[in-house]
Amino acid sequence: MIDILRSTPEDLKRSITKGNITMSVIGLGWMGLPTACLLAEAGAKVIGVDTNARVVQKLSEENTHLEEPGLERLVKRHMRTGRLKTTTSAEEAASQSDVIIIVVPTLIDQSKRPDYSAVENACKEISKGIRKGSLVIFESTSGPGVTERIVTAILEKRSGLKAGEDFGLAYSPIRAMAGRTLTDLETYNRVVGAINKKSLEATCAILSTTTKGELIRVRDIKTAEAVKLFEAIYRDVNIGLANEFATFCETAGIDYVESMAAANTQPYSHLHVPGVGVGGHCLAVYPHMLLDEARSQDVKLRIVKTSRSTNEEMPKHVMSLAAGGLRSSRKSVRRSKVTVLGISYRPNVKEIRFSPSLELISLLRRRGARVTVHDPKFSCDEISRLGHAAEPTLKKAVEKADCVIIAVAHDEFRRIDARELVALMGRSPVIVDCTHLIDPAQAERCGAVYRGVGRGLWTK
Repeated sequence: MIDILRSTPEDLKRSITKGNITMSVIGLGWMGLPTACLLAEAGAKVIGVDTNARVVQKLSEENTHLEEPGLERLVKRHMRTGRLKTTTSAEEAASQSDVIIIVVPTLIDQSKRPDYSAVENACKEISKGIRKGSLVIFESTSGPGVTERIVTAILEKRSGLKAGEDFGLAYSPIRAMAGRTLTDLETYNRVVGAINKKSLEATCAILSTTTKGELIRVRDIKTAEAVKLFEAIYRDVNIGLANEFATFCETAGIDYVESMAAANTQPYSHLHVPGVGVGGHCLAVYPHMLLDEARSQDVKLRIVKTSRSTNEEMPKHVMSLAAGGLRSSRKSVRRSKVTVLGISYRPNVKEIRFSPSLELISLLRRRGARVTVHDPKFSCDEISRLGHAAEPTLKKAVEKADCVIIAVAHDEFRRIDARELVALMGRSPVIVDCTHLIDPAQAERCGAVYRGVGRGLWTK
């Protein structure tokens, strides 16, 4: 065992490359497993921990439970060499580790309040095995102050050790997106805050072995926690602004796509693209974490709250576009065959967490539509297990449809030809384009009623 806090940064880097440091990664999800693999790639001995026994078993068989480019190759390599091992016991892993990295999910509950139960449970287990001289790096996204209130408090109380004296503690949020996690982890800058200078320098030394990006040191843990939320909410707010502009353009008879492109020729204008809504584990969750912290301090974050509400309302807005288009075709939503193209939360990834398409499908069903789903990233069986009627091909999915809603801009959908689409659909077809992949004028020349998010020239 190595005393991390008494080692120099240079010694730590050498020890990792020589395989003399053991690290635990608690949580083997979208960010945890790639983190574990990159640490093993750097030379460390890594113990991956997950409470899901099926995940651990699958990894022990050299298979991954995540579809992430390049990940399966690293899992196979390091499970075979023994650099990566897996277990369900965080206590056991912590007792054998010099460095403990926590990457468990942080969620929101039905009331949209933060749910840090996974963090609490992980810390309770780690505290049973943590030893003097080790370093804990917390990487799960959290509200400013959560590391101190939950991680530090539980580890100190249950282990009898003192953070900053007996063990090191740092916070470094992960900046990565599903579908490109390994690339992002290896190239993006990392923000690091710590309880003291020794913890800060040790954490930076360790992270430097897995990333070519800059290590940005901030004054304390709370600042690092805020950075992660601020950068995510910046995007949510800007998408919310784009969605508000888009709904205005629809009423005013303006094409937002044209307006956006023209406005963005001004160097300080960076208008975002509107759509069916905002999904994924980040943007749909993190604003609520900051709002919760603000409430506890009696601070009103009006813009953050309004933007989140705007984005959460977009599936209802798309539902209204579809209903309006069907009325123009002398049809109603009830009993119409509506095909939704795309259930992923964003293009070209197989991930549905907080996907606005799922809310849209639910709204359509409640209005009595016969909904068919097609997404090239998912098999028919996978979509059926989610409770949706599915078709294996795009052609089959849109056949005789009264309305087609293009919800996600997968590359496969970029090849859709409006003429072929209309020819396959039913009488007086309606196309609702949330992705701006279809040329509105061409769609209408082919005999379709076109509706698009922000496409005000085609909403009458």
